[in-house]
Amino acid sequence: MVTRAEREHFQAMFRKLDVDGDGVIEQVDIDQLVQEMLQSSGAGYPGTPTWRRVVGLGNRLWQELLATADENADRKVTAREFVAAYRRPEFLDQVAIPFELSLLDVADTDNDGRISRAEWLTWQQAKGVGQNEALEEFQQVDADGDGYLTRDECVRHIKQTYSS
Repeated sequence: MVTRAEREHFQAMFRKLDVDGDGVIEQVDIDQLVQEMLQSSGAGYPGTPTWRRVVGLGNRLWQELLATADENADRKVTAREFVAAYRRPEFLDQVAIPFELSLLDVADTDNDGRISRAEWLTWQQAKGVGQNEALEEFQQVDADGDGYLTRDECVRHIKQTYSS
């Protein structure tokens, strides 16, 4: 059974993916989300390796949502279907984490394999997150307090975010 806190958490995640706000996630929502984030960040122009990787993972996210969540095969994912898919650990490990990490790779503009506070703030702004909220989240993710986010820190944070 889903607790109230879990339901609110998953509904917030659902709303981020339901870009047009029509109450269902469709491929156009995922496509629009990916394109808006790539464009807003200034990273990953059409045809570049970064663009192809992120778009490919966005397509994989959509295909996995269809395969694992679209119970009535109407090519739409409702909030209830979404929660059921995201609660499965294999979905998190095989789809959600790689997708989120690919988006973080786009934020690593100097390609040093880690995300600086400035890169994080730029990326979060592209996603529509306010500066204060982004700074708070950065501090939560930066487990060792060195001012940079590693892939391991990001994976732990993603797992915690999706499973908390």
